[in-house]
Amino acid sequence: MPHHDVWSTPVPPALQQQAREHLARARLAAEHGAEWPPLPVGTPIDQVLAVVGAGTMGCGIAQCALAAGLHVQLLDTTEAAARRGAERIAARLASAVARARLGSDEPAQRLGRLHASADDRALAQADVVIEAVFEDTATKQALLARLHAACPPHTLLLSNTSTLDIDELASGCGRPDRVAGMHFLTPAHVTPLVEVVHGRATSDASLARARALAQRLGKLPVLAGNAWGFIGNRLFEGYLREVDALQLEGVSATRIDAALEAFGFALGPCRTLDMAGTDLVSQVLAARSRRFEQPPAYRRITRRLAELGRFGHKSGRGHYLYEGRSAQPDPDLARVCAEEALALGIAPRPGISDDAIVRRCVTPLIEEGRRVLAEGMACRAGDIDLVWVLGYGFPAQRGGPMAMAMASQGPHAG
Repeated sequence: MPHHDVWSTPVPPALQQQAREHLARARLAAEHGAEWPPLPVGTPIDQVLAVVGAGTMGCGIAQCALAAGLHVQLLDTTEAAARRGAERIAARLASAVARARLGSDEPAQRLGRLHASADDRALAQADVVIEAVFEDTATKQALLARLHAACPPHTLLLSNTSTLDIDELASGCGRPDRVAGMHFLTPAHVTPLVEVVHGRATSDASLARARALAQRLGKLPVLAGNAWGFIGNRLFEGYLREVDALQLEGVSATRIDAALEAFGFALGPCRTLDMAGTDLVSQVLAARSRRFEQPPAYRRITRRLAELGRFGHKSGRGHYLYEGRSAQPDPDLARVCAEEALALGIAPRPGISDDAIVRRCVTPLIEEGRRVLAEGMACRAGDIDLVWVLGYGFPAQRGGPMAMAMASQGPHAG
């Protein structure tokens, strides 16, 4: 097969075919890989799932479980918060009916299996608990210790952390062998993949149960090692680092998003940050700074927007201005970026091309992916590509960052 320019837009048909075949092989390998231990004979099927944390992510996970036929206990710190979570799920189901994506009798059936509460006694029948609370080590440690005290001995405890150390979270809970990570991608009730994170103490039986639960929820489970950010967010950090650096150099959010969407991403990175919330992303960066050096310019635009209360979609202003779901360019963003660049002594680069923008942002994905593989944090290159295509909107017609790396090296690469 001839050498191709993997950066070209549009993607040549031969590369698109290669990408389809690569992703199909990757899915088969992930589904049937030897890294997954078998379920022990006689393991009962988990029927009752508790979700602790009735925010956006917790409600999405609960909605998945209801669709899969499970009984769901949705818990939060107050009855009112739990009730608001249940109401959010009901509204989503009603919307699905209105769009003819769900039968008219389905919401009542699913909501009949949902119980919202602030009482830990609701955990007494839980086979599995997924915590989806604030992304903070101490908060999650305290919760896991509480869950150990409240749940039956057989209950599997899963943390929906996006970056935190599973071993550290499990260290004080009393059953570290029955703790694993299960990182759902946003939106949890839609995205078809989860990262299952293997802690040092996680037993084979617990890992097998986590995999079986993911499959029952309609998700493709991919096994990830216990390193900061696992697979998806570890690569994402390098991508977003360049997005912030480009803005400090005077490249607008609209240009960055347009260039990467033209390359094939489902959504540009600045719109993605606004959906996630710059406040939440800044909290992750604050936690990351305790483990890794972050110079003053590191991710400065994201952090500055959070400081200014420009949290994104939820606040009506982030990289863009929002009215409902409509995003409009914010002319004031250039001033914010210019002020930060001046304070940091960063010169503008007005002549940078769209191709250079794409290469600046995508190359770190490839480089970090290679490190993840070298460290054994992913089982195979195809797993990284599945995470990024199915979970982060990487263009499927390009096969994923690792597929691009292999294709660029010719037919005998990898």
